[in-house]
Amino acid sequence: MNMIHSALGRTPTLLQWQQAAAHLGSGNAALAEVQIQLATGRSVLRPSDDAMGAGAVSVLDGLLELQKQRERNLDHGEAMLGRLDGVLGEALDLVLEAKGIGLNQSSSGIDSTERQAQAVSIDAILTSLFDLSNSSHQGVHLFAGSATARNPFVNMDGLIQYFGQGEGLITDLGLTNGIPLTLGGEEAFGAVSTRVEGHRDLDPAIDADTPLNELNGALNAGVSLGLVEIVRDPPGVTTQVDLTNAFTVQDVIDAFQSIAGLDIDIDEDGDGLFVNVPEGQTVIIRDIEGGRTARDLGIDMTATGPEGGVGADLDRRLTDNTPISALGMDLGFVRFSNGLQTLDLNMASAENIGDLKRLVEQMDMGIKLEINDAGDRLDAVNLRSGSLMSIGQVSGDTTATDLGIRSLDRETLLSDFNRGLGVDIVEGNIDPETGLPNAVLDRDFAVNLANGEQFTVDLAGCVTVGDVLDRIRARADETLADPSVFEIGLAADGNGIVLEDNSGGAGVFSMNELNGSNALMDLGLNVASSGATIVGEDRAMVAVEGLFTHLMDLRDALLGDDVTGIALAVDRLEGDLDRLGRVQAEVGIRTNRVTDAMTRIEDTIMMDEQLRSRILDLDYTEASIRYASLQQQLQAGMATAARSVSMTLLDYL
Repeated sequence: MNMIHSALGRTPTLLQWQQAAAHLGSGNAALAEVQIQLATGRSVLRPSDDAMGAGAVSVLDGLLELQKQRERNLDHGEAMLGRLDGVLGEALDLVLEAKGIGLNQSSSGIDSTERQAQAVSIDAILTSLFDLSNSSHQGVHLFAGSATARNPFVNMDGLIQYFGQGEGLITDLGLTNGIPLTLGGEEAFGAVSTRVEGHRDLDPAIDADTPLNELNGALNAGVSLGLVEIVRDPPGVTTQVDLTNAFTVQDVIDAFQSIAGLDIDIDEDGDGLFVNVPEGQTVIIRDIEGGRTARDLGIDMTATGPEGGVGADLDRRLTDNTPISALGMDLGFVRFSNGLQTLDLNMASAENIGDLKRLVEQMDMGIKLEINDAGDRLDAVNLRSGSLMSIGQVSGDTTATDLGIRSLDRETLLSDFNRGLGVDIVEGNIDPETGLPNAVLDRDFAVNLANGEQFTVDLAGCVTVGDVLDRIRARADETLADPSVFEIGLAADGNGIVLEDNSGGAGVFSMNELNGSNALMDLGLNVASSGATIVGEDRAMVAVEGLFTHLMDLRDALLGDDVTGIALAVDRLEGDLDRLGRVQAEVGIRTNRVTDAMTRIEDTIMMDEQLRSRILDLDYTEASIRYASLQQQLQAGMATAARSVSMTLLDYL
């Protein structure tokens, strides 16, 4: 028997209208959603559509933005390195041309007129290289190191001074090890001298305000801050001192005093710490397991009273903030010379190392003071190609020597004399009659006193200026009847070796070379005496041994018809060619790394975009089918609604 289900109750017409409208509305909404998806090409229009997918897309968007920025950086870096490689190639060609001119002009059949004409060609090459050295790419100077905003090389009345800084500009290329996109002028052109390297460890003393990060520490590994354990007997109490937040030496002293009641001072020499221990008491200071703070501070010890315990040397490093008072010296005048400029600089106003550096820089002489890599000495650097730098004393003031920056000192190597040519010392000569070595033939020069006495000097084995002074002094002591009439030392004013003859004789105080040795000339002692004194010339002056200097040497040698000078300049240009070749090869390696990184990041961007597309982009085929289906559903719903809401009781009569 047919029955009407109980769930199908009587339905008011209004409810039917409302149900039909709701069904049509949801269909229209679904259809509109698909229409928007088709119009935008996106399957996810809002985060609520797919929360997980939207989150993944957000992460991918961030990654893609970063990767595309790095891609732009790599593209810029590749262009810069390409430009750099091209400039280096041009420089190599110019130097090869200069070398060829020098080789051609070094032969004996060339007259002075032709050499002077070729000097003009060298001068033109020098100008072209100067222009290349200031090359830039999109406003970034290629040879300025990291200071790329200005021309790194400036012509200073015929001398070329380098104003760049650092080894190269590094940008974010997404690589583990940064790739410099520029070069320092020193690396490419040899624009900075390698001397004067400080002769003296300045060994600054520590004080209460010394930052702990300026200490090499007793283990030469810095100071690692942590917990230190202290045992005092009696009374046998163990205390831990936390030095984690200590910044200065005073912080360490205060922490031990306030927490453990232990009295610690800076030792008398200013090298390290001193632990005061009362009479009858023993103090043990040690690290906790895994720590090294006590050892770094040089106080890992067992100390008894009343002697106490002396800590190890903490080896303070030099910084710009190191006070001059920590060096234990009074500063006065230093004579700086570079080219035709000479200035006696009063350093007494300097309060710290940074002040010293600024005073030297403010002279504007192309000289710079630097702290060496070890942080224990000062180095003086010549920045002007074509000029010779000298740093000496002023009227006996020993400031230059005390700071270790005097360019002609006892520690100066003979190999540094005459721009690296050294000092010619004869040795190993064979007696032509006996065929055996003869020490007499190895003597380099003779010293002739005014009273007629003479002694000879063999410099074999001498390495430094101090060795030469000691050797001459020893020969005088061995030979002269009264050695006190002869004195030797370094000039009290300026630089040079000074010899004095106090014998009071009627003759002429002089020196002469022996056995073909050039030692006197190389030492600057082939000069006439002034009364009883011979003041040697400064042959240890410092040049910028780089490309510009060597081209100037070649030009000047051609102008002076100096065959030996031409050959020497050509030989030095060979070193410049080697340096440029090495640098160009290094730039090529950097370019390859950037190119490989470009390929990798392009692949990464493509994969991330594909993954993002799978989540975000619309499948047009599926969406079109869904759109057609929704249209059919909407049409059917509208037809059904039209029929159902139009029916009345009359339809059943």
